Amino acid sequence: MAGKIQLLPDRTANQIAAGEVVQRPASVVKELLENAIDAQATIIKLFIKNGGCTLVQVDDNGVGMNAFDARMCWERHATSKITKADDLYNLNTLGFRGEALASIASISEVEMKTKYAEEDTGTRITINAGKFINQENTAATQGTSIAVKNLFYNIPARKNFLKSISVETKHTFEEFQRIALAYPAITFEYSNQGKNLSKLEGGDLEKRINDLFILKEGELIQTSENTDIVEINGFIGTPKTAKRTRGNQYLFANGRFIKDPYLNHAIISGYGGLLEEKKYPFYILFLNVDPRKIDVNIHPTKHEVKFEDGRHVYTLLQSVIKKTIGTHFVIPTDTQMLNATAVKPTQNLNDQIAFINPNINQNFNPFGHKKQKTPTSWEKLDEILNTPIHPQKQKSFFTQTEKTTETVNHHFEIFQIQDSFLVAKIEGELNLIHQHRAHRQILYERYASTHSVSSQQLLFPRTIKLNQSDFALYLEIQKDINALGFDISEFGQSTIIINGLPSELSKEDGASVILQIIEDFKTNFQNLKIAKKDALRQAAAKNAAIKTGKALNQTEMQALLNDLLHCNQKTIDQSGKTISVKLTKKSLERFFQ
Repeated sequence: MAGKIQLLPDRTANQIAAGEVVQRPASVVKELLENAIDAQATIIKLFIKNGGCTLVQVDDNGVGMNAFDARMCWERHATSKITKADDLYNLNTLGFRGEALASIASISEVEMKTKYAEEDTGTRITINAGKFINQENTAATQGTSIAVKNLFYNIPARKNFLKSISVETKHTFEEFQRIALAYPAITFEYSNQGKNLSKLEGGDLEKRINDLFILKEGELIQTSENTDIVEINGFIGTPKTAKRTRGNQYLFANGRFIKDPYLNHAIISGYGGLLEEKKYPFYILFLNVDPRKIDVNIHPTKHEVKFEDGRHVYTLLQSVIKKTIGTHFVIPTDTQMLNATAVKPTQNLNDQIAFINPNINQNFNPFGHKKQKTPTSWEKLDEILNTPIHPQKQKSFFTQTEKTTETVNHHFEIFQIQDSFLVAKIEGELNLIHQHRAHRQILYERYASTHSVSSQQLLFPRTIKLNQSDFALYLEIQKDINALGFDISEFGQSTIIINGLPSELSKEDGASVILQIIEDFKTNFQNLKIAKKDALRQAAAKNAAIKTGKALNQTEMQALLNDLLHCNQKTIDQSGKTISVKLTKKSLERFFQ
């Protein structure tokens, strides 16, 4: 009698394994790039189409493979890295399990060309959904080229879980960037949709960081420490490079990018109180430990590792950050402060103090005339509260016309407090309004209700060089951002040119505004999971709105309040923050008991 338990076919087993190893196109990018590095390549090229869903291709100039190895590498658990279980605890390569290529081939169409250095001809192999199709000799240069096409085409259910092309493109570039940082001596190229977006020449780590990120001089601090437990080296950013997103945080263990909240906490705590609230530091740090004291095989993607002595690694990492920050920001001692301010005995005290001889008007008589009193803001508030408004005028404030929903503009009794808040009397009630949030809501609804906003051309266009990640993000939102009144276009590799700005920003520094919009967009879109267009509207409105601390004249205050009354949301903005508070007579009486 046949039993119920049976061995799974290899193709089915590979597809199950693919569910763990290949989560999205970026997983394919990671595996192919790591294989190229293990093959001792010095030049690696990555080609992406449609976020990697249509094509992921990696070309390298590594040692290549002969015909036998080219065929064997696609078999499950075929590897040249380990031969026995003990080898797992002495790993010095990135790939070792032999699952990745077999898993990738089971859910895609694969074509590989490879040539071993000592052979005259190369080998070409094609595989379709894990089924071997063809192997033949071909002309090829030394190295390997692997093209993975139509990912998940034979598993529609998995394909439905992929995100938009822009999101998948972002993930593939992030994977490329991590590996490029881990191996700065290798030359990397990145092409998307047939366009070469990045070429990183081989060099040292500092050069690689400057090629990928736009940092000013003095914003990077080098750190290095060597102990018996762990060797730590890399760069951290000064506190002013901290951002509201965690994107620019890279931690590597023995050349692998890892995600470790425990060690991330050690780095942040090492900054002490120098970081602003809800801001995260920039760092690129490498931990090198004995391979026998780290387990890299606890997760299929190898993004998580386990240290034999994790608590000591935490303490050392925290101490290294504190030491680096303390060395960079030298705080003068009490003795130095006293020496700097003490009076030198050889000097006369009068020589050190410069007295100012004021010009006094001898004819001025302070009692000769009565100075007119200027009412303070709170006196004016009391005057408004005690001045009745005619009932007919109250009703007209929110009068609606029959053919339109627009509110009739009116002149309000209004003033400003601390250059940040407006106080207005509307229908006999006191309204306190946050001027920045009010203007932000006005602009947001304006952007949402129109397909395009007029742009004001700049007399002198401004160019900005973006880092590779932000430039790739800009290309995705270029049309959407121009629809908000910006006139921006590409101007060479990783550079954009600002030809025009929305009228609200015509007097602002366009470069800083664009950089801040991109940063806020990343926060809204990636962290808060807001729709792309909505996230961009919120980011643009925030940076174009009147800032707190800006003094407004009566005309500006009247226009701001009238525009707010036209909005659909007048009291709460899109992020749930309060725009205005209404103080009724009852609430005031309750306040004063």
